[in-house]
Amino acid sequence: MAGKRILVVEDTELLRRMYRDRLSQDGYQVSEAADGLAALSLLRDESFDVILLDLIMPRMGGIQVLEAVRKDPRTQSIPVIVLTNLGEESTIEQAVSLGAVDYLIKNETRPADVSDKVGMVLEAYSVTTEGADTFTVYPDPSRGDVDALVHHADLKRRLWCPACENELALEMVPDAKRAGWYSARFICPTCGRTFSGSA
Repeated sequence: MAGKRILVVEDTELLRRMYRDRLSQDGYQVSEAADGLAALSLLRDESFDVILLDLIMPRMGGIQVLEAVRKDPRTQSIPVIVLTNLGEESTIEQAVSLGAVDYLIKNETRPADVSDKVGMVLEAYSVTTEGADTFTVYPDPSRGDVDALVHHADLKRRLWCPACENELALEMVPDAKRAGWYSARFICPTCGRTFSGSA
């Protein structure tokens, strides 16, 4: 995943520098923003593969940035990893409902952990960007283990998008390395948000 472009949006300069240094060391191209307005300005002019987004910032917070990112067709498919602090559970839930793919608790996370998480997200999302066929499947909630899957994925509103209240589907992509295997994630076909659960 070397060469992928990462935007780090964090108002604490020390953390921003630590994340930048580690990500750069691991081969990523890193840009930085100290607040939400600066982040949106960069996103207007440049393209990124992943956004690391702090929630509590001056001028414009992370939730407002995430809303703007998801509304803009140019940025709505960029995976967003939320950076947060302990005690912000309700804000984390809000960020996930807006399409954040994962989150990290800052005071429990080392820069190496941040880089590892970025790598995992890039690997998961690269499957759908390499020209592979993609299949959209609508689960029948009355059959099989749909309820168990919904519980395991920690979907807050069963098979409905919490943002636009439309039916979720499973997006499935063939695994090029293993015949008959697929990578899958819940997606809202209407707004494009993806839901990967709380893990």
